Amino acid sequence: MNNKRTWIVLGASGVIGRAFAREAAKDGNDVIMLGREGEDLTLAAQDVRARYPDVDVVTIALDTANPDSFAKVVEQCESAAKNIISVFSSLETAYSQKECGKDLGKIKNMFQINYFSQVYFLSAVAPVLQKQACGEIIVMGSTAGEFGMPDNYAFGSTKAALHVWLQGFQAQMAQSHVAVTTVKTDDWDTVGERKKSFFQRPINPQACAAACYQYAGKGFKIRYFPWYAGVTVLFRRFLPTRPVRK
Repeated sequence: MNNKRTWIVLGASGVIGRAFAREAAKDGNDVIMLGREGEDLTLAAQDVRARYPDVDVVTIALDTANPDSFAKVVEQCESAAKNIISVFSSLETAYSQKECGKDLGKIKNMFQINYFSQVYFLSAVAPVLQKQACGEIIVMGSTAGEFGMPDNYAFGSTKAALHVWLQGFQAQMAQSHVAVTTVKTDDWDTVGERKKSFFQRPINPQACAAACYQYAGKGFKIRYFPWYAGVTVLFRRFLPTRPVRK
């Protein structure tokens, strides 16, 4: 990217959100870090400031349980931004199917954070980017949203809903020259059976954040991370997950 940005980072107190904030700041961009108010968000911001003292780092509390407050948060972000605004979202919470079976509230919580919070926020910030007629939006998806798996289909359904919404959102924002990219990461952490696979490993947050940052401004609609994530989707679609018992 040639022009300096102010990156709004949703989920900035999480590991990938923090890593993306560092990647953006390393390239000279300012960062607005959104997350739950508390020590984690403060420490994440202090870490970026210590590493890159020449960039502006702002923290704003984001209450995912209160989407009606998002319009006000967007106004605060617009006031704080000194450059072209771009958005990165790594908002996510995940529970296994077994956990959801014991507590149905976990399903509601996943939809609130994984789907509704992002849809509400991106809808609220969209007019700002449309007015700019440029900018990038990077959203973390998951291969779990590509195919229902026994261990995490509740989680996967939240991602599938987000993926479909983003397809329409991409087309809408493209009319204003705003690029929207969905990065579908491997769901290793939410599928217990596949943890025995010889080539699958936990995602490296910094490598994932670096890849997401590199995708910005390239015009990609969908990317998979790591390289094998797209391959696992093909295997799921064409090979059964387990034998069918008569």
